[in-house]
Amino acid sequence: MTDWITIKKIDAHMHILPDAVHEANPDSEDVWVYADLHKYRSMMDKLGIAKAVIMPLNDPWLMSMEFAINAVHKNLYKMRQRYPGKFYAFADIDTRNTSAESVDAVRRAIQEYGLDGIKIHPNNTGVDLDSEYNRPIFAFAQEHRIPMAIHSYPNSESDRSAAYRVVNVLEQYPNLTVIVSHMGAYQWEQLLPTRAYVDFSAILPDYVRTYGVHKTNEILQKFGTDRLIFATDYPDSRILAPTGIYNTYFEALSQMDFTQEEAEKISHGNIEKILNRS
Repeated sequence: MTDWITIKKIDAHMHILPDAVHEANPDSEDVWVYADLHKYRSMMDKLGIAKAVIMPLNDPWLMSMEFAINAVHKNLYKMRQRYPGKFYAFADIDTRNTSAESVDAVRRAIQEYGLDGIKIHPNNTGVDLDSEYNRPIFAFAQEHRIPMAIHSYPNSESDRSAAYRVVNVLEQYPNLTVIVSHMGAYQWEQLLPTRAYVDFSAILPDYVRTYGVHKTNEILQKFGTDRLIFATDYPDSRILAPTGIYNTYFEALSQMDFTQEEAEKISHGNIEKILNRS
């Protein structure tokens, strides 16, 4: 077993809001108060978080005071630059724009701002994952070897982020690098035969509460350590307060039977390989 408090970690799926958004909402009392770049940076060393991947929300009202995709990407770039070497960031999608405009915005985000991937959250965009709208985005990412993070925490078989939709995308774009965020939740079995990486952001505590640590360990082992990615969705959780997220993850993972080598892959090695595009 591995001590997940001390092992080097990259949180491959977490959220930070720009300073301007915090300043415009000084009386906010929800979990997003914790999505503060400077407060998070001050936590990282104590938690053993070497780096973190800032994921956008496909919601321009949370990521910019200009409510525009290019402003969102500029904010993500500025957050990366504020603490060099500590943060990655994925590009956002705004479906108020056409597919072609979204591809152009992503292209600029990658080429001009050096962002590291693309995030699609079908439930926030209001567009089914495997819809016609998203196809040019997937094609662009596949052609340029840009990793895609896909939100999949479906509440029904027909959900916009349902696991079968992820499978459809993987079949249509065989060379696309996909990270399925939240592991497809309780539709995880449909993802087992695929090649997709899975991050256990948000879902790990849910699995532990539902199945217990032993069964959760078995589920993770079914995917294999080459496909698993450490991530939390901080500061958002369906069942945990932001202040309890990391300790809950560390406690659960430290009870699982990954070898040190396997844990190193999960905690940082796999996401580093993806982000280095190797």
